Amino acid sequence: MDSVDESQRTLYPYVTGSSVVAIKYKDGILMAADMGGSYGSTLRYKSVERLKPIGKHSLLGASGEISDFQEIMRYLDELILNDNMWDDGNSLGPKEVLNYLTRVMYNRRNKFNPLWNSLVLGGVKKGQKYLGTVNMIGINYEDNHVATGLGNHLARPILRDEWNENLTFEEGVRLLEKCMRVLLYRDRSAVNKIQISKITEEGATVFPPFSLKTYWEFSAFKNPTVGAEGSW
Repeated sequence: MDSVDESQRTLYPYVTGSSVVAIKYKDGILMAADMGGSYGSTLRYKSVERLKPIGKHSLLGASGEISDFQEIMRYLDELILNDNMWDDGNSLGPKEVLNYLTRVMYNRRNKFNPLWNSLVLGGVKKGQKYLGTVNMIGINYEDNHVATGLGNHLARPILRDEWNENLTFEEGVRLLEKCMRVLLYRDRSAVNKIQISKITEEGATVFPPFSLKTYWEFSAFKNPTVGAEGSW
């Protein structure tokens, strides 16, 4: 009797990316993520691109397991190819792509074989800006600004205070840089190599990576346990 191989599943993520932060601005969508890839708690990779254009109208950012993100990109490449083959003058917009991703994530969750990612999907089609997110079990929502990972706890309070719908491109970039700087200070998985991308009616642009200006001379950074009870 032939032996049957056991099913292989991602039981726990191995190489992961940290937070993605995205906002609507006056002309479209802005998205930011660092380029770190953590092998457990080790920052093993420093040039992992996690922001990808999807078709003509959408931009995708992912945190979580990098190999599962690559699998999602294969699904999306096939989706866009099949859409283009119709050659009917229409193309999938960001809302349709996020609905597709929600079905994929929920389907895999129901098979107890989830894709270990949180995804951010933004885009512009026919003048309408769209920004939403979906997590590894298919929970999704849309908003004027979204974030994954620790960004949900550290970046979104900043965005709630400072975001407005008439932000220019330069103001939006400064706001995202502020969020990414806070995450760099507070998230052990963050790395100081940031990528920002935008998508407008004209299409998507992923800008070259850069480093943020930082300041590490705060007294709390120099001696974080001073005055703490029971500290060494």
